[in-house]
Amino acid sequence: MASSHSLRDLTGVIPPMITPFDDEDRIDEKKLIAEARYLIQCGVTGIVVGGSMGEGAGFSEAELAAAVRIIVEAVEGSVPVLAAIIADDSLEAVRLSLAAQEAGAVGFQVPPPHFQFSMDNRVLDHYYRSITDATGLPLIIYNVVPWAQAAVEALQEIIGANPQIIGVKQSGRNIHTLVALLSTMRGSIRIYSALDDMIFPSFMLGVDGTISGTAAVFPKETVEMYQAVNQGDLETARSLHERITPIWRLVDRADFPSRAKYAVQLTGRDIGQPRRPFRMPAGEAAREMERAIARSGFLASQQISR
Repeated sequence: MASSHSLRDLTGVIPPMITPFDDEDRIDEKKLIAEARYLIQCGVTGIVVGGSMGEGAGFSEAELAAAVRIIVEAVEGSVPVLAAIIADDSLEAVRLSLAAQEAGAVGFQVPPPHFQFSMDNRVLDHYYRSITDATGLPLIIYNVVPWAQAAVEALQEIIGANPQIIGVKQSGRNIHTLVALLSTMRGSIRIYSALDDMIFPSFMLGVDGTISGTAAVFPKETVEMYQAVNQGDLETARSLHERITPIWRLVDRADFPSRAKYAVQLTGRDIGQPRRPFRMPAGEAAREMERAIARSGFLASQQISR
């Protein structure tokens, strides 16, 4: 059952969900359902399926559709389910988006073309328009590629020409563009932060919410941080920020989905395996993450003892 919520009203914490895989590299349906239900229990307001955090860059159309369908059924309409569309060209993007729509996705999160990056407005406008024209569903631009960031002026032009673009997820370690978006487009579109080590300052700046790896690894704490900022409890929000950020800086490396999964497992959730060729961290990389999670009080044994 698809959610009836309007994406134009979507605020709060929207995790780009981690995808569990089994030992045969298949999506682990039981663990995917368990993770989706855990996210709902934490108070998230939406879920994105098949993003970079969910290792969606390698998803086939059938895999993306299957993951969307499983999660839509698991959340039973309680929150909107969006599909991440990570593609190399417009035709692939349309195939993925139509498959996800058929499975129950109510909108999309879309970075620029995945392999050949472009900052040409005509290219980006055509790319996003191909998806919205094919599906009629709304879309959130994922402004992520550090060396091909769409400037605010370009985003304004693209969004102004396509009413189905209802938001921007700002990433690429670029808080300056986030600030500029808020100063020029606040209220006309939804603006989400994916600046994972700066979620707290992003909330302070007044973003509409976060669609971030932090929200996928620490959904409960990210929801608490969002609520604390909205209630003016900055001490609580800052404390959560200071606990989470050192861990995220260890996660945010080249093999970040694998590191994110290891972090989640250390906190006590069974999140499956990374998709090959990637594996869980080992050796000193694993020990470093274990020490950081223990120092921040998130280690599963610490949670049980409380």
